[in-house]
Amino acid sequence: MLVFPQLTTGAAALYPMQRRRRVRSVVSELGDGRRIAYSDVGTRQTEWELTLGGLSATEMAAVEELFESTYGRWRTFTFLEPAGNLLAQSEEYGAPEWDNGPLLELTPGIDDPFGGTRAVRVFNAGIVAADVAQTLLVPGQFHYCLSVWARQNNGPEVSLFASTTGSTVTNTCPLTTQWQRFLSPVALGVETESVTFGVTLGEAIGVDLFGMQVDAQLAPGGYQRTSTGGGVHGHARFASDVATVRAQGTDVFDSAIRIISKGN
Repeated sequence: MLVFPQLTTGAAALYPMQRRRRVRSVVSELGDGRRIAYSDVGTRQTEWELTLGGLSATEMAAVEELFESTYGRWRTFTFLEPAGNLLAQSEEYGAPEWDNGPLLELTPGIDDPFGGTRAVRVFNAGIVAADVAQTLLVPGQFHYCLSVWARQNNGPEVSLFASTTGSTVTNTCPLTTQWQRFLSPVALGVETESVTFGVTLGEAIGVDLFGMQVDAQLAPGGYQRTSTGGGVHGHARFASDVATVRAQGTDVFDSAIRIISKGN
């Protein structure tokens, strides 16, 4: 799996970092003078400019190895959004991106922690535990942080989990009637190409959930609402065939990398 590497600290990137979204609108002028405008979805492009300062020789070598493996701009790789939510449809737990237990009942329109009505009430009508989960095509050896707002409906606790072949991390969280954001650091430590993240409810348990998020770093960032496009960019490319690296010392290197991805 070709993927842009994490730093040895578990950080996704260094700041300052720039992110640009490019879109195009197409305007058609009809014979009667009317104009019809629509978004040209196929031309959407996201661009990141990463300032990599003070990297160790090991960190710089990992970036250079990926650059050589992709031959610059030629081949694609997976890039994990440094300041975003990797999950898709972060508030629509009934969307196809989610793989839920068959007896889970979802009730949208519940009041959320920010004063809106975007939370979802989840009730497990089964006699065994069930999950609200999503599988991402991301490397199992990276560090992540899974987070979600939750509160009690008729259940005392939920479990946050991340799993891949040969490794699972679980964190049980006691609930109250007040919204709380629960966190679960994830370090699975195995080289796999997909990870499942989610929340487990016991039998006959009901809880309110809002804003599930996965960050590609040790701690959560501010919540980022997502729709069909999450923060996993599976067809990213380097924006140039030339990479410039400057050595500040025997184990200190600087570089500036531009990455582009169509869609999302």
